[in-house]
Amino acid sequence: MTINSPRELEQAMAEYQRLAEAPATSQEGRRRMELDAEIKEYYVRCADTLKPGKPPATPAG
Repeated sequence: MTINSPRELEQAMAEYQRLAEAPATSQEGRRRMELDAEIKEYYVRCADTLKPGKPPATPAG
């Protein structure tokens, strides 16, 4: 699956996060590695059109 839109990126990121605890040698772990490659490829391909992320929160004080 190739990620072709910001919506698909959000879905891939959510699935990747759900699979965070899967052992690397399991089917879920292999899927996580596939998603990682697809997400990275999307960022490289669309770097010039991506919106900046939310800035880190600054501690109150």
